[in-house]
Amino acid sequence: MIRSYELLTDALRCALHGEHVKWESIDGEELSSLIELSAQHHVLPMIAEAVYCCPAVMMHAPLLKWLKKRAQDQTISQAQRTADFLLFYRFLNEKGLRPVITKGVMCRRLYPYPDQRTSVDEDLLIDPGEFRAYHGALIEFGMDLVDPESVSDFETSYVDRVKNLYIEVHKSLFDEDSKAYGDCNAPFDGALERSIEIEYEGVKLRTLSHTDHMLYLLLHSYKHLLHGGFGIRQAADICMFGSRFGKEIDWKLIRTECEKLRIERFAAAIFTIGVERLAIDKPEAFADIAIGTEHLLLDMLSGGLYGVEDINRAHSSTLTIEAVAADRTGRRRKGAIASLFPPRKALEGRFGYLKKHPWLLPAAWAQRTWSYLTKREHGPVSPSESLKIGRERIELLREYGIIE
Repeated sequence: MIRSYELLTDALRCALHGEHVKWESIDGEELSSLIELSAQHHVLPMIAEAVYCCPAVMMHAPLLKWLKKRAQDQTISQAQRTADFLLFYRFLNEKGLRPVITKGVMCRRLYPYPDQRTSVDEDLLIDPGEFRAYHGALIEFGMDLVDPESVSDFETSYVDRVKNLYIEVHKSLFDEDSKAYGDCNAPFDGALERSIEIEYEGVKLRTLSHTDHMLYLLLHSYKHLLHGGFGIRQAADICMFGSRFGKEIDWKLIRTECEKLRIERFAAAIFTIGVERLAIDKPEAFADIAIGTEHLLLDMLSGGLYGVEDINRAHSSTLTIEAVAADRTGRRRKGAIASLFPPRKALEGRFGYLKKHPWLLPAAWAQRTWSYLTKREHGPVSPSESLKIGRERIELLREYGIIE
């Protein structure tokens, strides 16, 4: 394992249990790499909490000062977003609307210091028939559509840029049109009816049942695995949730649904990482699956929170998604070049004009390709490197039994 990966998982393990690291030594370059990696995985405040009083870390006063300030700023910002979200949810309740919350605040509450587990947005699951009512309420609250062309049958994003509050409204938990993971919706038939109510900081919130939420966290990570990857924070969410609500979860059902979707080895690997790296017990339902974790762990740690730190890796997701789609539908897999030109439906979320003007699909392909080739935020795209990464990640899917 790369040294910074070892340091990150050790510090995160301590953070999850309210402990501090006990490192005998760490040099400036190692600490800088740890900070950068923590930022990529959106766990910087938790890592700062775990390392700040370690004598070996305190020797690097300028770096430690910067780390503590950055962590403090992120934690305060998250606390404000949480407060704003609770006000927003109370506003919806006053309108007679009670959406189901997934992830976000429901995962933050699992941690010793909730607002150190930051969230970019908050996700709401609603009855599709109530979308117009929700849309009107969000606009009345002062939120805007992130993209006026982005309203879809799956999700619609809203933002209050003043409060830095992002809300994603979902009509389903997964995109029904995805041939790779659209079938992940099946286990959640009736999820709205099975939802439960909890109280958080004095506000009554509606969320998925513990069993549905556990399954959703697993499947959400699986979806991101196909799209480029998922990070160590998502693995921590899964393991922490399983540990906290294990007695209230129908693990037999979880195992059965994972087997139907052929991700039981993938799920077992996440729980094994929880044991080996985060000191969280593995559920009995997956105890019989002995599985190596090295390749999955390396894939998780090298890709950042959602596998987009490397633009070539992000671009390679067309190959992994196509590989699973072909496997699930029993058709012959498209060639690598063909997979770089997705169908119109797959691009509508990014290029809203395709909904009204489907004949502009070739223009969208060209725009997409040009964007990849000229993108500088994470460096330019190398088609050959994207293909190489895609093939390697397809082998990872085979290793965990997701495809044959």
